Amino acid sequence: MFPDMFFKTWSIWLLLAITSSSTAIAIDSRQAKESITLFVYGSDVNGAPLFYADGKAYFGHRAINETTVTQTNVTVAPADDITTPWSVAANSSTMSFNETLYMALNPTTTSQLEFTPAANMTAGFVDTGLTWFGTAVAYAADESNYGLSFAGVATNTSGVYGLYYTVGTSTVEGSFPVSVKSTVPVAP
Repeated sequence: MFPDMFFKTWSIWLLLAITSSSTAIAIDSRQAKESITLFVYGSDVNGAPLFYADGKAYFGHRAINETTVTQTNVTVAPADDITTPWSVAANSSTMSFNETLYMALNPTTTSQLEFTPAANMTAGFVDTGLTWFGTAVAYAADESNYGLSFAGVATNTSGVYGLYYTVGTSTVEGSFPVSVKSTVPVAP
């Protein structure tokens, strides 16, 4: 009786392990192909969605308090490798972009991330190198050099922050470290 029970228990654990592995592989490959919403986590925010405002990346649970600012929630289509840009689309029924925008950052100077067409990219910015480190967005200069140096900087609108990529010890006054993730926040 004992060996038979041991075999059944062992079989169940093996089946669970195989199922978990295949689910993780399916999630990872799906994550690289579908457009997803990115969320930002840090000391001042807990799962605020990333959004577009006049070509720059912001996050928060409200809109910027300026009527002259064009803004919308966005989805990002992550690429399969670091040599392909991540495209950005408006996640809105009332707004769309006239051209393909890409998520871009400056890997040599601390600056705010942009959503921009490749032809209009700010000097020094790159639209390649974005990748995953688990469920967190990272910048990879190459296959073995990953950076997770994102920061939030308060705007004139309470609860809305600019998303920056920081380089070395360079920071923006009042900034705080954040993590940009595909993980959807859990409601309390």
